[in-house]
Amino acid sequence: MRTLSGILPWVVVLVIAGAVIWFLYDRHMAAGRWVVAGFLVAHGLIHLLYLAPAPEAAGGSEWPFDLGSSWVSGSAGLDRGTLRTLGVALIVLIVAGFGLSGLATLGVIVPESWWPGLVVASAALSLGMLVLFFAPSLLAGIGIDLFLIWLALASSWRPGLV
Repeated sequence: MRTLSGILPWVVVLVIAGAVIWFLYDRHMAAGRWVVAGFLVAHGLIHLLYLAPAPEAAGGSEWPFDLGSSWVSGSAGLDRGTLRTLGVALIVLIVAGFGLSGLATLGVIVPESWWPGLVVASAALSLGMLVLFFAPSLLAGIGIDLFLIWLALASSWRPGLV
């Protein structure tokens, strides 16, 4: 129950961000593209927290961004070094992919036509990482990745609509 109450503020922030993006796009305001691009880049950058040292425990909560903690290490017999190397490689790909997705959202350097593929690939890698190094407090990130995959594959929304 502590985990669910811990992610509640993040869910509220995500709902507000979604409402702002919807408001801007519904009124065909160009700022909507910038907000979406910023959101994609920020979602990629948050994965860098896996490389940060765990802060002192606050209120008994665990640091969820831990490359040394994976359910795969026990079941598949992978050692921590291999998992860490895999995690770092995933982080590099995720940060680069979401960075390029942000640029494609704006149509800067990266063609807008690449947007769906970049978003799906980046979100799938992020989803894989969040499952591989699962912590219940990262459920919001899993939800974001699933939403982004849906947005790119099943919705009619594209960056060039504004």
